[in-house]
Amino acid sequence: MKALHFHDQLRYTPDFPAPENRSDEIIIQIASAGICNTDIEITRGYVPGFNGIPGHEFYGYVASVPDASYDCLIGKRVTAEINCGCGKCSFCKADLERHCPDRTVIGIVNRNGAFAEYISVPLPTLVPLPDTIPDNSALFIEPLAAALEIQEQMAILPDHRVLLIGDGKLAQCVALTLKPTGCSLQVAGRHKWKTALLQQQGISTTLDQTSLPDHAFDIVIEASGSSAAFGEALTKVRPRGAIVLKSTYAKGFSFNPAPVVVNEITILGSRCGRFSSAIGFLENHRPDLSCLISKRFPLTDGIMAFETAQRKDTMKVVIDCIPER
Repeated sequence: MKALHFHDQLRYTPDFPAPENRSDEIIIQIASAGICNTDIEITRGYVPGFNGIPGHEFYGYVASVPDASYDCLIGKRVTAEINCGCGKCSFCKADLERHCPDRTVIGIVNRNGAFAEYISVPLPTLVPLPDTIPDNSALFIEPLAAALEIQEQMAILPDHRVLLIGDGKLAQCVALTLKPTGCSLQVAGRHKWKTALLQQQGISTTLDQTSLPDHAFDIVIEASGSSAAFGEALTKVRPRGAIVLKSTYAKGFSFNPAPVVVNEITILGSRCGRFSSAIGFLENHRPDLSCLISKRFPLTDGIMAFETAQRKDTMKVVIDCIPER
């Protein structure tokens, strides 16, 4: 099958081995998959020793099932939770497969991803997509789930002053999911055209973060992808406030923890969320997410798609793996 394969560098491979049928997995024909910053960071060494097909934001159609009892799924439009747990540990039993010590992660850890014609996923991870969710919105279920995870971890109330640092793909999703909370939301971005997308949604933005008062925000969410933003967050959060970290970096950074101790700041890491929450959000609020898609490429032009995704003048880049149905 056609695929994008990473081993030391990203390559397009026209004859990558297709996934084989297994008794506990379902094979999906990938329709489209979005490139996110984590995929780009993988090509920069974020996951040491990664050898496989990246890609975890996708939807497709069930192509093969383990036995006849699942025949009703054939052809159904689906996606899949990206964390594949063991199903036996305390984390899995608590619906926290993303923390299973033996998990595989689609396109990230020991499991091939979605930049290919086909993917095999464990049965429990399969997520059918309601007809009410358009294809372009289905591509954003994984990042929307990650954005909504913040609200699973902490309450965000109407009287909270919230600063969101970043205006990229994930930050846009975070902003859209925060708006219904009624909080006083301010987004600090770097790009006029990106912040304009948020302004169209009635969200307050600024390109001049220095104009914002120091130590004035109850919650600061760092979703810029820049390690320098952590220091900026420390200057804006109030004493006994919270900083939520959404970015992942290929390289670490150093900082002085004194302000965290002195001001008793809570630092909260926030990663993947539940797809059911994202689907509920899409059905209840019906945001138009097509404006976040900058370019689309066929799978055969996947290398060019990755190059384009790293440009500052693009938002979401999508790889179409099969012709439009």
